[in-house]
Amino acid sequence: MAKIGIDLGTTNSLAVVYKDGQTVRIKNSLDSYITPSAVSIDEDGKILVGEAAKDRLISHPEVSASEFKRSMGQRQDVVLNGVKYTPEELSSLILKKIKADSEAFLGEEVEEAIISVPAYFDDNSRRATRVAADLSGLKVERLINEPSAAALAYLDKNGYEDGTYMVIDFGGGTLDVSVVDVFENIIEILAVAGNNKLGGKDFNEAIARDFCKKNELDYDTLSPAQKAVIYRASERAKIALTDMPMVMMEVPLETKKYVLTLTNKELISISKPIFEGIREPVRKAIHDSRKKLESLDRIILVGGSCKMPTVREFIRQITGITPDTSIDPDIAIAEGAGIYAAMKNKDLKDVILTDICPFTLGIAVNNDILNDGSQMMSSIIPRNTTLPSSITKPYSAASDNQTKILLRVYQGESIHPDKNLFLGDLEITCPPTRFGAKICDVKMTYDINGILIVDVFTADGLAKTKAFRSNSSVLTEDEVEQMRQKMEEAMLVSPEDEKYRALIARAERVYEESFEDQRFALQRAIMVFRGSLERRDPIKVQQSYKALSDLLDTLEY
Repeated sequence: MAKIGIDLGTTNSLAVVYKDGQTVRIKNSLDSYITPSAVSIDEDGKILVGEAAKDRLISHPEVSASEFKRSMGQRQDVVLNGVKYTPEELSSLILKKIKADSEAFLGEEVEEAIISVPAYFDDNSRRATRVAADLSGLKVERLINEPSAAALAYLDKNGYEDGTYMVIDFGGGTLDVSVVDVFENIIEILAVAGNNKLGGKDFNEAIARDFCKKNELDYDTLSPAQKAVIYRASERAKIALTDMPMVMMEVPLETKKYVLTLTNKELISISKPIFEGIREPVRKAIHDSRKKLESLDRIILVGGSCKMPTVREFIRQITGITPDTSIDPDIAIAEGAGIYAAMKNKDLKDVILTDICPFTLGIAVNNDILNDGSQMMSSIIPRNTTLPSSITKPYSAASDNQTKILLRVYQGESIHPDKNLFLGDLEITCPPTRFGAKICDVKMTYDINGILIVDVFTADGLAKTKAFRSNSSVLTEDEVEQMRQKMEEAMLVSPEDEKYRALIARAERVYEESFEDQRFALQRAIMVFRGSLERRDPIKVQQSYKALSDLLDTLEY
């Protein structure tokens, strides 16, 4: 039974298996390694995942969704075809598709996976990822931080050379920065920093808004379909600037053509807040690692956004180091997850990967300095502590003759507890204790799977233990069970139909993006293809499929 590694990305997802001493990328049912992280509901109620769903973001925006990874662990439902879907449910459909494609590719059942997550995902987001995996039928013993996976992929390819590395993972929706020490095949994560709301998506939106501004359009009042057309054109322009000094955007809206010429210099000008958003995590990761920039042996770039020349040049300017782009930024994280799966499966025995706690864990205590009834955060396990970790701290009574202890447990960096992520509370009785005297010891144990155990020991020997699950926005067991039943009833399009529906989705998307003089021939080709599918004539299907594909190739390139 195979164990795979999955990069569940904001923009794209892919899977890798480790076989015969090397990583093998898994092809999906459309013969591609990359599956866009998009979901759409087709006319018959069946669910499209991947390329077809991505195209339908333009032709059918009201029943299509993407970039929901940014909302993992948050109460932000998406309504598709009148039905509410949580980010966990939509992500589970991506994982369900990857699981099915992996089983078809490998010829065996897949039950377990290692899934990568942004290093800066908090407790809610990580648990939401596990829920998504559970809903898809995958068992996830371990999550791996994306920069850690990228480091594994780089070192596996280039040899486990001792040194200190910075890994910058800048994807479609998130930015992660890690500082890593490698010594005798031990990979030690020293520090992580990041921004879960910064990615390639923000460049797309910056270009789209600039396009509208230059063409005297109000982006915020456009229809969803019009926004989708401009957004897609902006994404293509961003990608084209990877290899070209200048691109021209041409976007048809109704009967008018709108144009914008864009250079990398102009892209930098309209994206200043994004670049400044990159600077802070780089600074913070270096600070927390207690290293200096000049002590880094290499800066490794991964993630689709790191292919942008402007991003690579900005990182060179703020660090003084020319970044290493020798590994494929699109597949590095999936390959690292696949390697980690092999390590867990005992197929790789000589490599050890440590991990750290990305956020401080602590409890709320009375603010004795201000003595105004307010509370402050008392940290017990500091951020960037190597896992597993177990730390004990003593605490004093907050009032005379105190007989109860209420511990409120938080995750985060603010001195104000209510600005951090509330994980839960624990209450215990104790002998009457005078103000200021020691009332208990609090022991926190945090393991590599993200399980937090809190033990409280009072002066009279009483003890209480609790395993914590975040409950600020995480789903209840009843909600998870309802979601499980809902996802079991969700019908993905069969691999046989997917090829044809994907072509129709592509054709309808190109139709939306085409000018009026191009639409007649395309409309006719779509109708002929749909008619051949309804008649179920294999020869006509293949002929019309090729005719429509060739026409689309002509119109798109």
